[in-house]
Amino acid sequence: MVTKPSFGTGCFASASSCQSEYNGKIESDAVGAAAQQKSSIAGLKGSLRRNSSNLSQDLAASQPEICHADATNIEINCSTSASRAFYVRVEVPTGEQGLIHFSAASEPTQVFTPLQTGCGHGIWKFVVCTMENGSEIAHSQVSRNLDGVGLLYFNVFDDLEIRLTQQEFLHISHCHTRRH
Repeated sequence: MVTKPSFGTGCFASASSCQSEYNGKIESDAVGAAAQQKSSIAGLKGSLRRNSSNLSQDLAASQPEICHADATNIEINCSTSASRAFYVRVEVPTGEQGLIHFSAASEPTQVFTPLQTGCGHGIWKFVVCTMENGSEIAHSQVSRNLDGVGLLYFNVFDDLEIRLTQQEFLHISHCHTRRH
């Protein structure tokens, strides 16, 4: 019975060291060291070479997402002159949902800032709703693909239409490991 040699490479959580495997024997070396190792297979000279694209894929898969636009750094200011009670449901890309309540007795401007940390890149949804006979009625909505941090100012008009009226926003490039 002839056994076939097995080859493999693997990186473990550190970009500074890699391991090469030949017939189950692991040999370690630094990433910057020689990328080629000489070995003998059934009397024939051969080489074992690391594939840098596989190495970078392994490293990217093991690294956590890097996002410089945390959702908690986005503030939503909502104002109204409407005389009836309503609320704005805010849906954040992290999965968090928030409510901004307005009534005749409430302040005309309310603020929402997400509590859940996580990437703020992506689609944010704002829905103006009322409760009638125990059912939620959506009157208007707007979605924004946010790519940074800062403040957004919305106004809800008497007809319960929501519009972005102003923004103070710093655009930050997308995350390094996740595409939106």
